[in-house]
Amino acid sequence: MRTTDRFKMNHLDHFEDLLSDVREYADHDLPYYASSLRSAFTQVEPLFTRSRYAEFFWHCASTVPGWLPKVVIANSEAESEGSAKLLKLWRTVSYNSEVEDKVLVHAKDESRHSRLFLCLAERAFPSWLVPGEIARLNDRLPDVRRKKYEKAEHQIPEALLIDHLVQMNIGEIRTRIHMHLLAPVIYAFTPKEYKDSVGRILEGLVRDEVRHIGYTALLMEKWAEDGAVDYLDRLYSERLHDFSLVTLRQTEPAIRSYGQGRFPDLLEI
Repeated sequence: MRTTDRFKMNHLDHFEDLLSDVREYADHDLPYYASSLRSAFTQVEPLFTRSRYAEFFWHCASTVPGWLPKVVIANSEAESEGSAKLLKLWRTVSYNSEVEDKVLVHAKDESRHSRLFLCLAERAFPSWLVPGEIARLNDRLPDVRRKKYEKAEHQIPEALLIDHLVQMNIGEIRTRIHMHLLAPVIYAFTPKEYKDSVGRILEGLVRDEVRHIGYTALLMEKWAEDGAVDYLDRLYSERLHDFSLVTLRQTEPAIRSYGQGRFPDLLEI
């Protein structure tokens, strides 16, 4: 889907588009998960699914010099932090091997992604970077793929584990939306000699996000089948609202600095 089409999507369009991709990945209709998702998206209308949010993204990308490479580098830092949090969660789970295996793979993916975003910045925006900046940033990134993994003595209660997985699911949905906004613009800025490699990286990142949404959705579906339907419905709506507030806090400085007074509605939840 083209970036301009994304501007016209409302929150329920995002929901249907997402659910189609996740069901295809999971090879499962995910009825409980779909119900929780539909109910939450209808109630909350999160900031990051609004068409005006996409319009503001394009406004900054097209009018603020250096904004886009900074966003790409910030994504590298966020993926690295996410990797560390996932590894910390993995250390506290010894009673559900499926969760353990998936979360550890996810942590390694995020560690890899942190380096891929630096690669994107280097190849797509070479004229915006200080010589040696990417190498310095890369050296500072921890790499959980090369760590020795040990379990913690403390084990997280299952209800709190479900809460973490719900938050991960929503976070990955938000990242997927951001990637659909970022990818076409990054590709457009990329010099010709790097377009093929940058295109492959972007496609791989989007595939990974769908995979992460898919495995957390399947875990939520199983918990719902075991009787946690009401808990998941309530929790998903609460956490989606929380993520909308977090997105507002993260976006507000840019709206006030670069929005030229055109996006006051994005400061309202």
